[in-house]
Amino acid sequence: MKPFESEEQFKQVIEQIFTLMNDNPDVGPKLNRAQAPHLFEFPDFGLRFHVTYTDAAEAEAGRYLKWTWEDDDCDWEPMIRLTMKGEVANKYFQGRENIPMAVATGRIKVKGPMKKIMELAPVTRPIHNDYRDWLEDEGFDHLLA
Repeated sequence: MKPFESEEQFKQVIEQIFTLMNDNPDVGPKLNRAQAPHLFEFPDFGLRFHVTYTDAAEAEAGRYLKWTWEDDDCDWEPMIRLTMKGEVANKYFQGRENIPMAVATGRIKVKGPMKKIMELAPVTRPIHNDYRDWLEDEGFDHLLA
C-alpha cells in the first residue's frame, strides 16, 4: 500500500467513506441513532474532520450524517475524538487495522466514553468491502490494504 498522493485525494477518500456509511441501510441509521458526534484528527495532513448525526427530518430523507473539514462550520461538540495518520484511517475503514492493537500501540488515540466507543466500533464493518470496491473502481489500487 502506497500513501495518499495528495491532501485532495485524502479528503476525497474520507468523504467517500462517510458517504458509503450514510448510504448503507445498516450503518447510516445506526450512526444517526447513536447521536455521537466525532472529531477525526489526521496529524500527518494537519486536518480535522467533524462528523455528526442529522436531525429527524434529514434522517427521514435518507441523510443520516453530516460532516465538515472546517472548524468554523462545525456547530457541534465531539463526543468521541480519534487521532490517527491517514494510512491508519485508510486501513481501519477497509477492516485491515486491528483496533485494540492500534489503540494499545498509539497508532490510534481515542478520547470519549469507552462504552459508546465500543458500541460503535463494529457498526462500520458493512462498508469495508464497499470501500475496497470503490478504491478499485476509482483506480486507487495503491490505497488497497
